[in-house]
Amino acid sequence: MKYVQQVRGKWIVRVTVPPELRAIIGQRELVERDLPSDTRTREKMAHGILNRFFATIDKAREIFETRKNSPPIALSDAAKRHYSVTIAQDELKRASMPTPTDIQSEKDRALDMLAQEQREHRQTATSVINATTGFELMAGARSFDHNNRVRRLTALRASFRTGETRWIEPAVQQYIKDNHYDVQPDTRAWRDLADAFARAEIEALERTLERDRGNFSGCASDPLLTAPATEPDINSPVDTLDGKSMLLSEALSAFHNERTAGGHSLAAKTMGEHRNAVRMFKEFIGADIAVDAITKKHLIEYKNALIKTPNRYTMRFPGLTLPEAIKANAKRPEPFSTLASKTVNMKWLSHLSGILNWAQENGHIEFNPAKGVRVDTGRKTHHEPSRLAFTKSELYEIFGHSMFADRSAYGLKQWALLIMLYTGVRNSSEMARMKLEYIYIEQGIPVFDLADASKNQGSKRLVPIHNDLVRLGFLDHVEALKKRGETLLFPEWAQRPDKVNDWFNDVYLVSLGLKTKKKVFYCFRHTLATELARAGVPRELSKMISGHAPQEVASVYIQASPIKLMATELNKVKFDLPIPGL
Repeated sequence: MKYVQQVRGKWIVRVTVPPELRAIIGQRELVERDLPSDTRTREKMAHGILNRFFATIDKAREIFETRKNSPPIALSDAAKRHYSVTIAQDELKRASMPTPTDIQSEKDRALDMLAQEQREHRQTATSVINATTGFELMAGARSFDHNNRVRRLTALRASFRTGETRWIEPAVQQYIKDNHYDVQPDTRAWRDLADAFARAEIEALERTLERDRGNFSGCASDPLLTAPATEPDINSPVDTLDGKSMLLSEALSAFHNERTAGGHSLAAKTMGEHRNAVRMFKEFIGADIAVDAITKKHLIEYKNALIKTPNRYTMRFPGLTLPEAIKANAKRPEPFSTLASKTVNMKWLSHLSGILNWAQENGHIEFNPAKGVRVDTGRKTHHEPSRLAFTKSELYEIFGHSMFADRSAYGLKQWALLIMLYTGVRNSSEMARMKLEYIYIEQGIPVFDLADASKNQGSKRLVPIHNDLVRLGFLDHVEALKKRGETLLFPEWAQRPDKVNDWFNDVYLVSLGLKTKKKVFYCFRHTLATELARAGVPRELSKMISGHAPQEVASVYIQASPIKLMATELNKVKFDLPIPGL
């Protein structure tokens, strides 16, 4: 098994980290040692380890690419974040300070302990210290915290005179790590960020000292903190430091406590599903999140992720989070089946909605963002009418129009209709974003490479270019586009994928008198499938051409080159279009 090696009698898994990612991962290679000697157990364990290793490398690759394309750090945004964090931490600390009642209770406990020791004649200097330490710490907690903030404020102010940054370094390093910035110590960018953090914390500490005096009206005055906000990044990690916010995990615990209070019971299986629902959403978000920070957009994006999630992903991709499992599954030659729409709706979205509904009813959020978010399972009100293939006579009408008479004048509309007919691609967007570099010769056969546009990103999908398109000059058209410096087959179509669909459905078919609910642009796909069957093309090859079967998998059962076989079978289809040259 690749990456599994025996070294000095011990089995290990070893994957080399690409050189450009080593600084991010912090290692030259990823290694797991002491695997079992039993082959079956070892390989099963190795699959999980490799999933984890490759997920680590993929994540590092994303960070690497983000760093290459990321804009400079917005110092104002960074300063505002640190200011807010410092204020929030102060509020949490104040809320946890001992009250006068707590202090008096601790004092009474200490006095009782001392009195008992005196009665038992076992009081010593050490026992007195032990008995009174808790009381002294509680009694002096507020004063100690105040003095500590005063000392820190003095040190931060002095840092602008001395150049010392050690007081603020941990916060700066954490910010750089959280946001995947490539900022090295002792660089100008690092010092600028450290100065911004120091200025923000000075302002925040001044606010806390004002609050010690009962003044809660103070506002930040530093220009970094009063500058207009930049565009918020909806994909950035959500802050959960606000002491007034309830985390999703806390909402789950409170929900379960309430549902099981007073002798009421909640099935262990249901509670387990609730916990899994929260875990999966946290994996998708990347952290535990405050319930009042969850938006409708989060839930819609989560729904879209769930329908791509492989079944039993924690078993099939052990050690991977939900987003990582989706990526790993897409890279498989034959991906595992994904969650059923009913499962997504009735289990994972429903459970999450139930928890958020509890949070709404208990005043933690104003509305339930999960309400109404569900996978459309083809309910009657949304059910699309069935599509029919175009008949020979209808194809004669469509392609017998005068706009197909002069091949030298072919443009977007002519080539789009012809290609859709002869390739049977799923939808217009697959061809609308086709790059010229993905049209090439494979094993002597001109092909479209649809891997970049297809549903299955991990599967290579080549579609032979029919001989009729070659006769009509399609390859010459491609070369002409390249010479003009174009990169897309249809630059105009790529800007609006529905452009040709709308024209064909609402204008062209209407003008020909062919428009019905069952005859639309998508029918070109049905038409090719019908003609492949009529031409006697084997079902497996037909599925490969149309993209219903992975070509890598199907080729195992077909003892020849798949692309040559597909070309041979595709060219059996004769549409007999009334176009000069065919």
